[in-house]
Amino acid sequence: MKNILKSLIVATAISLCGMTPKSAVAQDQPVTLQTFYDQLSPYGQWINYPAYGYVFVPNAGPGFVPYSTGGHWAYTDQFGWTWASDYPWGWACFHYGRWNYDQSYGWFWVPDTQWGPAWVVWRNSDQYYGWAPLPSGIDINIGISNGYGIPAYQWCFVSNQYMGDPYINRYYMPRGNNDIFIMHSAVLNRMYFDGGHRYNYFAGPDRYEVERFHRGPIEPVVINFNSDPHHVYGPHEMGMYHPVVVQHDDGRHDIVPARAVRIQDVPQRDAYHQHEDNGNHQGWNNNNGGDHRDDNHGGDNHPNNNGGSNRGNDNHGDDHHNDHR
Repeated sequence: MKNILKSLIVATAISLCGMTPKSAVAQDQPVTLQTFYDQLSPYGQWINYPAYGYVFVPNAGPGFVPYSTGGHWAYTDQFGWTWASDYPWGWACFHYGRWNYDQSYGWFWVPDTQWGPAWVVWRNSDQYYGWAPLPSGIDINIGISNGYGIPAYQWCFVSNQYMGDPYINRYYMPRGNNDIFIMHSAVLNRMYFDGGHRYNYFAGPDRYEVERFHRGPIEPVVINFNSDPHHVYGPHEMGMYHPVVVQHDDGRHDIVPARAVRIQDVPQRDAYHQHEDNGNHQGWNNNNGGDHRDDNHGGDNHPNNNGGSNRGNDNHGDDHHNDHR
């Protein structure tokens, strides 16, 4: 009897051991671009754009600007400055792929397979930091001296002291003055090399430098990768969906959005000025297709914001430039 029980225990152990690798493989199973197509469809429109294939235009309102609207910068020891998006589709569009701008149609996202904390290029001076989305087709190892020729209107600038503020969009400087900010700043080329994945990205400002401007510690946030396509925030942690994405699956050939339109069938927009507004960032609280904050939180935590007055929809005109001095 003892021998029989012993045999059963051994057999069960072998069976369980054999199941473990299968479970691990299932969790790490790569996904294809179909995951982007399917999970982002409720939040915007897929467009067949001749130069890039299928691209995504989110329903984020006329004031949407990538890496500016509906989110903030969080510092992580793992990756440097990471964009923490408030949009339910942010796990994809701010960590994979690149953003491009079409003067007739606005911002659109081009999918790619490589994950990063944020695909942006940075500038800095002794008064402010700036960043702009890296467009598709740019090798980040080339052209860093001139910021890749990104147009001035695509940059976002903030006074140094507000870097890392969870409501950073209250303090963006007027985009109408971007030419001046660019003229008096330099490209910040602190590059992070992820040896495990063998890719580079820009890590943003040095944490200890920011702490000097911030006049207080910057508490690092820990990113925990998970299988949930929505961010989950805690005091010092951020959950993030992080699938391994491959371009194609040899076993299937129907990797396309369920619904897509041609670029010719998309109504043209009235160029960039609808969200440039000479520094008045109207429309940034639009909540179409997203669950980001409306940022109507008053100014009690920000004594430099006009004495703590509530800006409402954060329409900062040229006068708010003086709030950062």
